[in-house]
Amino acid sequence: MKLRFSTFALAILSQTVLLAAPTAFAQGVAPQDQTAIQDDPSLARRAVEWSQDRLAELDASIVVLEKETARLQGDARAKADATVKVLREKRDAYRAKADEAAAKARSWTDAQVAEARKSLDENWTAFQTARDEYLASAKTDLATRRAILEAELDARQKAWQKSIDDLKADATKLAADQRAAIDARIIALKAQADEAKARAARLQDASAQAWETTKQSYADAQKLFFDTYASIRQSIEDAKK
Repeated sequence: MKLRFSTFALAILSQTVLLAAPTAFAQGVAPQDQTAIQDDPSLARRAVEWSQDRLAELDASIVVLEKETARLQGDARAKADATVKVLREKRDAYRAKADEAAAKARSWTDAQVAEARKSLDENWTAFQTARDEYLASAKTDLATRRAILEAELDARQKAWQKSIDDLKADATKLAADQRAAIDARIIALKAQADEAKARAARLQDASAQAWETTKQSYADAQKLFFDTYASIRQSIEDAKK
């Protein structure tokens, strides 16, 4: 089964504030496994192939901004329209690179995969930078910023759930004595994903600073999620041998 999940591999933002107790994501993952995840070219290949899934978050941001733009008039409307046009172009550029990577990553050299992943990161960052610069210059209200973040987190949570479901499905193919430890790690991963979602939900009426902290925290949370997911995925593949 070919699985894709770029959301776990490519950090949205470069912030470093963590969610409370983030190490729960890595439950059952030994330090040597974490190092292997970072150094294994096959995981970099998988991350590049999964990059298409990340498009849902870009689309979510654009949809919210389009709704906001429709309510504006005059110069503010013109500026917003121009920004949305730029964001669509950057989204489309990311999609083109993601499509190419998904089609060719299996045959690329490690150097080509690394370059593709770097290019995808740069395109993602360019989108985020253009969006955030507009939000700042237009003095966009908290409600709009919150709506964008909520839309992105919703897209990410759906991707997280899809990967958890994929792990569960593949784990059922293992012998009973091999499944116990893996099932426990999948349950722990699901619990932490649910807690991350609940934390965001509790911030409905929070300040702008609290929302920024949540956005920053999710960048680290998704990296931890991917590391744990990749380790479980590798354990399943090893058990099949």
